[in-house]
Amino acid sequence: MPDAVIVAYARTPFTRSLVGGLAKVSEFDLAGAVIRGVIDRSGLDPALIDTIVMGEVLQGGGCIARYSALDLGLPLDIPAYDVGGWCTSGMVAMHQAVAGIRSGMARCVIAGGLNTPSQSPLAGPHFATTGITDTPIAPMHPGIGEMPALDLAAMLGEGTATQYGLTRAEVDEWAARAHALACDAQENGVLDAEKIAVEVGDASVFADELPSRDLTVETLAEMTSFLGEQCTVTPGNQTGLTDGAAATLICEREFAREHGMTPLAEITGWSVVGSKPDGATDATVEATRRALDVAGLDLDDVDLFDVHDSYASIGVAYSRSLGIDGDRLNVHGGGLALGHPYGASGTRVAGTLINELQRRGGGVGAGAIVSAGGLGSAIVLKVMPPAA
Repeated sequence: MPDAVIVAYARTPFTRSLVGGLAKVSEFDLAGAVIRGVIDRSGLDPALIDTIVMGEVLQGGGCIARYSALDLGLPLDIPAYDVGGWCTSGMVAMHQAVAGIRSGMARCVIAGGLNTPSQSPLAGPHFATTGITDTPIAPMHPGIGEMPALDLAAMLGEGTATQYGLTRAEVDEWAARAHALACDAQENGVLDAEKIAVEVGDASVFADELPSRDLTVETLAEMTSFLGEQCTVTPGNQTGLTDGAAATLICEREFAREHGMTPLAEITGWSVVGSKPDGATDATVEATRRALDVAGLDLDDVDLFDVHDSYASIGVAYSRSLGIDGDRLNVHGGGLALGHPYGASGTRVAGTLINELQRRGGGVGAGAIVSAGGLGSAIVLKVMPPAA
C-alpha cells in the first residue's frame, strides 16, 4: 500500500474565546484561512486535491469544509466534508486521509480541524448550557450515574485524578510546567513556523494567547476548586476556552515526488480506542500502544510524545502509565497551555511534533488526544530532517 506523508502543516494562533483576537472570526472564515494556508505552504495546484476533511465539534447542521472550499473558489469537483468525534476530530480526520491514500481512493487530502466557541453554530435541541456563554450544547454521552453528560471537569479531569490517585500538588506542578514551557517556546519563536497570521479588520492576529507566566506553582495553589474543597481541578490546571484551526496536506509519497513536494513526515501508525465515558485517559494510553504496534515500534523508539492535556491530570496520568519522562513529553507545554479549539487540537498535536522534531533533525513522534464520550486517539510520525 502507498505510504501516506505530510507535506504541509499550518495552524492559526489559538486565542481566547469571546474576548481574544479571533473572537469575531466565523468558523467558516477560520476554516478558509487554514485551508488556504496549507495549500500555499505546499505550493500545490488546488485542482489536484482529491478531498478535504475537517474535524468540527459544535456543528449546527452545515458543512464547514465544503462551505470553505466553495468560498475559496477551489475546483467544484473537490469533495469536502466534516467529521465529528469530539476532541479526537482533527486527528481522526488525518486517520481518514491515511485510509483513503493507503486504499488507493485518494492521492492527496487536506485534513485538519477547527472550532471557535466564540462564533460556532451549535447543535440543538437545548440540552444544557455551558455556564460560560449560556449557549446550548449537545450531550457528550448518555448521562450514567457518576458520569454526567456535560461536566467534563468532574468526569474526566477530576475522574482521572481520582483513578490515578493524583494530588492537587501534582496536577498544579504539571500545569505550571506546561505554561512555563509554552511561554519559553513563544518567547523564543519556536512555534512560529507552525502558524499563519489571520487578518481581522486592520489587525493581523498571530500570537497564541493562553500561555501565562503568572501561573506558577504558588499562584495555582491559591486557586479554589470549583468542584469542591477536596477536588483537584481549578481554572488554572485546565485548558481555557479557545478559538483556532489547524490543517495538514497529506498525500501519497509518489504523488509528492511527482509534484516536487518534500515530505515533512510519514504517518506510520494510528489508532482510536473507545472506553467508558470516564475512562478516556486509559483509552488514550491504549491508543498510543496500538498505534505504535501498527508502526512496528516500542515506546523506547519514540523521540518525542505530545498528549493533549485539556486537564493537567491527563498529562500526569499519561506520563505515569507509559513511563515517559518529561524530556520526551509535551516539551512546549501541550494543549493545556497552548489552548484547545476542540476540533483542531488533534491536528495541532501532530503539527507540533513535526515542527519540533524537524528542529532536532528528524525522529519519531507519537501524539495522542483524550476525547469526551470515552475516546482516545493516537498517531505515530516518522519525521524527516528539514530540507537543506
